[in-house]
Amino acid sequence: MFAGIRVKFFSSFSRITTLDDEPEYELQPKTRIEKETNLICRYRGEYDVGIKEIEMQDYFRLFRITYKARQRVQAVVKPQLLKLDRIGGIELADAVRASEHNRTELDVLSREYVSGDDRRLINWSQSARTGTLMTRTQTGTANQDIAIIMDTARISNNRSVYIPAENRILEITLAVAYYFSRQNILSTEYHYQQEIVRSSVGDAARFDEFYEALSSVSFGSGNSHEALYDAITRCTNIFNSSMIFLVLSSWDSAAEKLLTLFERSGLSTVIFLVTDDEQDIPDLTSFRRSRLISISPYDEMAEDMG
Repeated sequence: MFAGIRVKFFSSFSRITTLDDEPEYELQPKTRIEKETNLICRYRGEYDVGIKEIEMQDYFRLFRITYKARQRVQAVVKPQLLKLDRIGGIELADAVRASEHNRTELDVLSREYVSGDDRRLINWSQSARTGTLMTRTQTGTANQDIAIIMDTARISNNRSVYIPAENRILEITLAVAYYFSRQNILSTEYHYQQEIVRSSVGDAARFDEFYEALSSVSFGSGNSHEALYDAITRCTNIFNSSMIFLVLSSWDSAAEKLLTLFERSGLSTVIFLVTDDEQDIPDLTSFRRSRLISISPYDEMAEDMG
C-alpha cells in the first residue's frame, strides 16, 4: 500500500497546468486521482518536458521509492510570435520617426571636396587636420528599409542561462519584423552563421516563410561579436538602411565598435540588450544616435500573440 505519491518534472523550461511537484497525493488502496492537464513550453529550443520521476512513500512513511520515467519526451519548440507595437518601453513607430528626423541632420562622415559641392558643408576642422578640403556628407539619402541585426552568439554552456536568452532574442527580432510587415514596411534581418545571412520581409503575406527560417537559426560560441563586426563591415546593404535595430545577448568591446561604426555612418540605432543584470548595461550617453533598451530573458513580454 502506498500512502503518498509525488511527481517531479523536468526543468522550469515547461510547466504542466493544474499539476505541480510540491503537493503529495495521498491514496488509499484501489483509489485513483485523474487530472486533465496541458503542457506549456516557455522557451524556444530542444529540451525534455513532462514528468521526470515519481516518488512514492509507504503507508507508515518508513521507505521512499523513486521511479524514473521510462521514456523521455523531448520537445522541439518554436519561438513565440508576439504582436507588439511597444517593446521594453519604446514605441516602434516613435523610433522610426526619430530616425527620420536624425536623417535631416548632417552626417559625421566627410569626403574630399569636389567642384560643385555646397561650400556651406565644408568641414573646416577636418580640412585643417588633413590638409585637404573636406565636405560633410548629408543624410536623408538612405533607403526606407529597416535593418534588424540579431545576435547568434551563445553566452553560456549552461542550458538554464542560454535557452531563455536565445528565446528572448528570437522573440524580439520576430516582434520587430512582424510590426513592420503589418505596416507594409520593408525590413531585412541579418545574423551571423559563419557568414552574414539576410532575410527580407515586406508584408504580412510573406511573414510565415520568414518566421520558419528564423525559427531554425542556430546559436554558437563561434558566432562572436567580433566575427559579426567583421562580416558587417563587408555588407554594404546595411549602411543603406533607414535605421537599425540591434538585438544582443551581451555587451563587449566588439559590440561597442559595431555601434561606433553605425554612429559614424549616420545611422540611428535601437539596441535591445537581453539581460537581467544591471551591471551588464553599458553607458551609451556618448552615442547621440543610439538608444539602449534592456529586457530580461525571464519576464513575460506580452499576452497579445500574432
